[in-house]
Amino acid sequence: MVKKWFLLRKSVQLFILLLFLSPLILADVAGANFFYGSLTSSEILGIRLSDPLGTLQVTLAAKYINWAYIGSASIIFFIYLVISGRVFCSWVCPVNTLLECTDLIRKKFKRLPDIHFDKNTKIYLAGLMLVLSFLISVPVFEIISPIGHTMRNLLFTWGIGVSILLAIVLFDVFISKRGWCRYFCPVGGFYAAIGRSGRFRVKMDNDRCVQCQQCKHVCFAEPSILDPSIQGKETFVSSGDCSLCGACVDACAHNALQIGLKPIRNTDYSKDKEISLDQK
Repeated sequence: MVKKWFLLRKSVQLFILLLFLSPLILADVAGANFFYGSLTSSEILGIRLSDPLGTLQVTLAAKYINWAYIGSASIIFFIYLVISGRVFCSWVCPVNTLLECTDLIRKKFKRLPDIHFDKNTKIYLAGLMLVLSFLISVPVFEIISPIGHTMRNLLFTWGIGVSILLAIVLFDVFISKRGWCRYFCPVGGFYAAIGRSGRFRVKMDNDRCVQCQQCKHVCFAEPSILDPSIQGKETFVSSGDCSLCGACVDACAHNALQIGLKPIRNTDYSKDKEISLDQK
């Protein structure tokens, strides 16, 4: 079976990586490239883009609103708001790209522990980071963010970020499968909080589903978010935790899953007109 979503996602991840490395490859002098920056703050073709969570932290820490900065973050915010918040996690985030390697380790050593935590913990942590940023006037998570450190390590030099990434990898391998992304990453929590508003969703065809659970075995987010659809309670996976990685679609041997547009008007998904990407 051709894993088309896997191949597409890997292509996007590679493109994102090359995009951020492009100033080192294509430009001899700073500013000569069509793109420069990191996931925290970038500029492409003269358009400034900023990380929404980072922008909120800086704004709260400074207790001052820079409207240009807010505007650059709003572009990214509304893109993910419309598509689906956590699509950032599985398609863009360099930490997730690295942590996919831990899945290969876990497949080889099947008896490794897998402790589960409350999937909403990352949302609480995102809120805590914002409160602390305001109280101590420092953008707290930006100091330790593994995403920021990964980008700095790639673009500039190795530093303390290597230790942070190593700790996360060891945690994912020996304590909890995808534990950082599923339960503790504040960025993932921020995007999960807005994820339910996204127009794109995993769609379940219950007439084809045989409840084999293969989709849950490969889920990048929290596997339990698929239960309502498997049980016939939902036509579309409604949880904001879904990252639209497409792994469940690729794993379904019965073609019961697709990624499509969520109906616009009626909340009773089974009665609305449904548009599937596979049917376009």
